[in-house]
Amino acid sequence: MHVSTGISIETGTIIGAVIIIFLATIGGLMAVAPTDAVSAFLILIGLIVAIPFVLLKAGGIDQVVANVPTQHFDLLGSLTPIQLLGFYIPLLFLLLGDQNMYQRISASKSEKSMIQGTIGWIIGMLIATPAVAFLAVLGRSIYPDIEPGMALIATTLVIPTVIGGLLIAAVTAFIVTTGNSYLLSAATNVTYDIYGKYIRPFSTDKQKLVFTRILIPILGVIAFSLTMFFPTVLSIQMYSYTVYGAGITPALLGVFLWNRVTNSAGLSSMASGVIVTMVWELFLKESSGIHSSLISIPVAIVVLIVVTLLTSKKQ
Repeated sequence: MHVSTGISIETGTIIGAVIIIFLATIGGLMAVAPTDAVSAFLILIGLIVAIPFVLLKAGGIDQVVANVPTQHFDLLGSLTPIQLLGFYIPLLFLLLGDQNMYQRISASKSEKSMIQGTIGWIIGMLIATPAVAFLAVLGRSIYPDIEPGMALIATTLVIPTVIGGLLIAAVTAFIVTTGNSYLLSAATNVTYDIYGKYIRPFSTDKQKLVFTRILIPILGVIAFSLTMFFPTVLSIQMYSYTVYGAGITPALLGVFLWNRVTNSAGLSSMASGVIVTMVWELFLKESSGIHSSLISIPVAIVVLIVVTLLTSKKQ
């Protein structure tokens, strides 16, 4: 909204938060799922259509190569292998344990539609991921001093208005669909794992739905408040991906892969992953130069294994 209308980033963020909270509150998964489907097509179309226009504005491939530092075209760029793993591991473990995907898979009407949806998601990722990266490189060529988080959005300013609007819509779809999904996931967890299990064990589905709709705006305000403590969107992403990947995924995968995993082991793994991530991010990341995921995820896995061996009966 800042790029397209000129309003302040702070105002645009508030408006975006209100829209995301509203959409998640009024419809739940039944509204988020079709909205996500429309967003997915919008994202793919926007990225694909925008690439030739941005490339033309950047002066072609030869001009881009001349403008962008040579290390950007190396396999690791300016990163060391350890730094690369620090970016890759959080995303990998997020995807392996992402509740949003499990919710959508379990909500499929049939096994056939589940398989079709999963294949479609993989194809979409294979198209969208390199397209985003390519557009970001083009943005870096056109605006040499651009912030990484703004590289893609900035390309909308140099192409025809209709195409730029389509790309802005695609970027907006990214943001809205992600916000809706995670708000819904968090609210569902609290509703079923805490409210429905401990506070009101005999609550009806309607009561749970009402509680979820009350909870979503509360969680939305908390989430918005947390963004104030991070300098960039990318820093928020990396931190949240690491907490999720270290706190949830090892325990989740352990349940799938090892039938001896106990409740104590799962809870211990989750707690240790989150605590180590927070401690490392706050006190040790800057001095060590090592991303917290490279420490917290192995710790969570080790804790899961050790506590399982100590608390489970031999099979």
